[in-house]
Order: sequence, then C-alpha cells, then structure tokens
Amino acid sequence: MENSLSFWLAADRRVRLVYALASAIMAWQAFPPYNLSVLIFVAWVPLLITEDQLYYQHGKDAGRHVWLWSALHFLLFNTLATWWIKNAAWIGAIAAILINTFLMSAVVYAYHRVKRNSGERTAWPVLVAGWLAMEHMNLRWDLDFPWLLLGNAFAGNPWMVQFYSATGVAGGTLWVWVVNILVFTGLRHLLLRPPLSAEERTTRGWLAFRDLFRAALVLFLPLLVSLYLYRTHSDEGLPTAEVGIIQPNVDPYNEKFEAGTEAKQLDDLLRLSDQAIGRDTRLLLWPETSIPGLVWLPDSGALQPELQQIRHRLSYYEGLSLLAGASAITDWGMNPPDQPAVRRQASGRGYTVHNSALWLKNGDALGVYHKSKLVAGVEKLPYPHFFGLISRLISVDLGGMSGQLGAQEQRSVFTAGTLRVAPVICYESVFGDYTTGYTRGPNGANLIAVVTNDGWWGETDGHRQHLAYARLRAIENHRYVVRSANTGISAAINARGDVLQQLPWWKAGWLRVRVALHDEQTFYMQYGDYLGRLGCFLFALLLLASWVQTKSHQRRRA
Repeated sequence: MENSLSFWLAADRRVRLVYALASAIMAWQAFPPYNLSVLIFVAWVPLLITEDQLYYQHGKDAGRHVWLWSALHFLLFNTLATWWIKNAAWIGAIAAILINTFLMSAVVYAYHRVKRNSGERTAWPVLVAGWLAMEHMNLRWDLDFPWLLLGNAFAGNPWMVQFYSATGVAGGTLWVWVVNILVFTGLRHLLLRPPLSAEERTTRGWLAFRDLFRAALVLFLPLLVSLYLYRTHSDEGLPTAEVGIIQPNVDPYNEKFEAGTEAKQLDDLLRLSDQAIGRDTRLLLWPETSIPGLVWLPDSGALQPELQQIRHRLSYYEGLSLLAGASAITDWGMNPPDQPAVRRQASGRGYTVHNSALWLKNGDALGVYHKSKLVAGVEKLPYPHFFGLISRLISVDLGGMSGQLGAQEQRSVFTAGTLRVAPVICYESVFGDYTTGYTRGPNGANLIAVVTNDGWWGETDGHRQHLAYARLRAIENHRYVVRSANTGISAAINARGDVLQQLPWWKAGWLRVRVALHDEQTFYMQYGDYLGRLGCFLFALLLLASWVQTKSHQRRRA
C-alpha cells in the first residue's frame, strides 16, 4: 500500500471528485474550440492516480470502484464536450454521452483487471491497445460517434500533428496515452515519500527522472517532426483551381423545410452564386440539402424544375460545375428490392430516401452520390432487430430526413478536367479512414469538398468542432478542403490544415478561393487505420495471455 502515490494524494472521495473534475476539464479544454491541446498530455494522470489508489485500497474488490470512478471522469468529460447535441435532440445527447462513457470506462476496467492479474508492466500495453481498439470500433459499428477520439484534440493546432499523414488520428491517441502514462509513473517516483534510506531515495529519484525524461522525449520528438513537415510544406508548381463557396444561412428549424419557401431559397442561392463566380471559377459549392424540394431519381434531370432552373443559370458560365446537397428519392416502382432502407406506400410502390450530393455540369448527365456514413437515430436505425421496438423513441426528425436512409457502398469522385472532387457530406468528414476512400489511388480526388448543415446545434461548440475536424482530413490526405455549411462555418483549408478563409456563423455570404490540387498518396491514405487494427489484435492477445496466466496460477495454487 505504501508504494502507491495515490494513497498520499487521493485518500478520500472528496479528493477523487476533484481529480475527476480536473481530468474532465483539462480534456475538454484541450479540444476545439478552446485548443489548449497540451493539456491532453496530462489530462488522464488524475484518473491513473485514482485507479492506483483504489487498486491498493480495495485489493480484489477494487474492480467495481475503478469502473465507477473512471465512469465519472468520462461522464463529466463527455458531458462538457458534447452537451450541445441536446439542441437537436435530448435523447441523442444522452445516448452519445452514456455510450461513450461506458466504452471509455470499460477500457480502464480491463486495464485494472490485467494489472491485478498480471502486473503493471502487462497492463500498460492493455490500456493503450484497448483504447486504440475502442476508438477503432467506434468508427465502424452502428452506434458510431467518434467525435471525441483523443487524437481529435489537436484539430485546432494542426502544426502539432502533421505526422497524421502517416498515422491518422490514432497516432495522436497513441501519443496522448504514452505521455500520460510516463508522466504518471514519473510523478509517482518523484512525489512518494515513505521512509526510505539514502540509497533508496537516490534510486527513486533516478527512476522519476528517467520516466519524466522519457515523457518529454515522447512529447517533443513528434512535435519536432510535425513542425518540420509544417514548415517545409509547399504548393509550388501544382495546378490550381478557383472555387466559389456559398453560405445561404437558412434557419433549419423554421425555414429550410417549410413549404412555400423553396423559390426564395433557390433565388438566394443563385444570387449569392452570381457574386461568388469569377472569370476562372471552376467549381461552385452549395451546402447539404441546399437544393429545395425532393429530387426524384432516376428521371430528375428532365423532370425536376429546380434542377432545370439551376442548369439554365450554369449555362451562363463556361466550364463551371456545381456540387450541391439535396434530399433525393430513388423510385423503385412496384418491384422494390428487399433492403432495410426501402419504404413502401400502401399501393406497394417502393422508394428509398437519400441524403445526397448532386454534381451538375453543362452537357453532362446528373452525377449523384448518396451519403453513406449515416447518423444513428437520425438517418439510420442502428441494429434494427434490437432497436426496432423503440425506434419511435430514438428517432430524431431533422428536416424530414429522419428514418432509415439509403446509402452506397463505394465513394464517388466527380471530375471536371484536372479537378477531381470528393463529395463528403456532413458527418462523413469526422471519419478519417472513410475519407481516404475518396482520395486513394491514381484516380482519387485531389480536392475534398464538404457540404454540411450545422445549424441544428445553434451557436455552440458543435459547429466549431466540426470545422476543426475537417482540418485533420486535410492533413491525413494532404489535400485542400473546401467546406460549405448552411449556417456556417464555411471555409477553405489548405493541405497542412490551415484555415485560409472562412465566413462567420449565422451570416449569409460567399467565398472565392484558389486551391492547389495535390496528387500524392500519403502513407495513411494507402494503409488506413492500421494502428487501430493493430490495437484490436494486441488488446485481444494481451487479454487472452492474462487470462491464461491467471488460470495457470489458479491451477498451481489448487
């Protein structure tokens, strides 16, 4: 017991409550829009101190205490960082906060169990690999909400994480945990003062210096590499293209989907577009669901009056393409396929609703991409066999687009000459490996275009965080990102993650920006979330090894 730092610093519940609050506040402030990213390197030290104290205080019965106290740390953190979801739906906020809290605390519990059964040396890799595995899963299961991946904490300071072009966000998560662990072990050696001989004090001082020196080394080496990559980045000699970005600023609750407002919305979009288009503009970008009304497929090119009006206006500008969000419907007729997203009318006629991006270019057929990373509870029903009975409770209606939407398996890339555009719709821009599906390969996109509507959350941290995460996609893919957001923040981001231009929140306007078209393939684009896959493998292997070791010890004792 006397060898635990936490017995000296966290001896009662009041102190542990302070630790939980300290961890939550430091982690929250590390994320955008506060951008105190350096705090994330010590944010979980109080959590590790608490676990250590509980480990020695409660012995074999410490497991439930560790889970509960770690859950408190993560509950406070998730609440502070993502409370704004409640502006769209309380049920969504509660679900996201509780699920993420459970997943994060489960990793700490697994670490504690392995520490008890196999020792601390085995437990540290379990903590790191388990967290990487948890984040990897949170990017891929039906209840995905990877908003608070630890590597996202650097989104507001892209100069710190230029190495994401090789590792993705998981590299930042690995970085954060290794530094936190080394700081904790160094402080434990440094601050613990049980009765020791002079020789023992010297040894403990050396161990403290060693771990804190390692922490500094692990902290600063990636920073130096990143700073070098940031300073040596260049767009020189690359082809360029001029892009117009439109921010119409239509209230999503009281105007966007109200009948009778379609004509005004389209007129405003066309008016702003006329101002944004210059002599050399090749791409015009409108936000998510910006085209009024419903676009029926596959006959929309000839029958949709809004699209006819848009095509007529585009004919004034030679060589101009438009990427715009729309609510699209695929009409299957009387023989619809047997798919979860297919809805049926009383007559038996089937149709599928999509959140789509449309590509309009003079003389070309209509290009269509259907959003495929759908928001749980809004655009898809997660695990429908399980949640079907409570679907009415968890469904959130955001502009008539709720329910199970249709998706497409493969990403689309729209082309105009040398310009190859990735149509990334809203939530998809949070998923790093998914976004590389647009840019990977010789025919991959050389420009990432994000169309979104962040007005559901109001003037909160939500829309600022969403913009910041697009900066990480720029680094991972080494591509410029242009972003059109209905109510803001619309922006242009260069390939190293700098915001070049942006429009203010809740104000109609336009941007005209010249982007460089990068074609190189980063290591991360080629290999994706390999750190997450490695984390899954190591986590499972270490848990199995610990279990086998425990059973072997039990048999020997028997």
